[in-house]
Amino acid sequence: MNLILLLVIGFLVFIGTYMILSLNLIRIVIGISIYTHAGNLIIMSMGHYSNKMTEPLIHGSNTNYVDPLLQAIVLTAIVIGFAMTAFLLVLVYRTYRVTKEANIDVLRGEEDENEQ
Repeated sequence: MNLILLLVIGFLVFIGTYMILSLNLIRIVIGISIYTHAGNLIIMSMGHYSNKMTEPLIHGSNTNYVDPLLQAIVLTAIVIGFAMTAFLLVLVYRTYRVTKEANIDVLRGEEDENEQ
């Protein structure tokens, strides 16, 4: 199970890096969002989950509890990631409305063209 989870995390990091290195602003935002999902999976993989473990609020004879701190951290990270993605999408939308371009090369200033 851990090997499959690590492969999924590695694949998400690979896809996120590929998207961030593109020139389109929307792809960059999607890549950052994929990075946040990979980070959430990394945090969740730190907990040891099995069928014998229960939540600490359920009464029973089981003394093996799942750590709720990791779940709280991931829940907070999901909210922060959603807010960051929404903010970046608004920035990209505003940039597109002002410049009519969503490509980074075109958004570069004229100062760079004069230096060459």
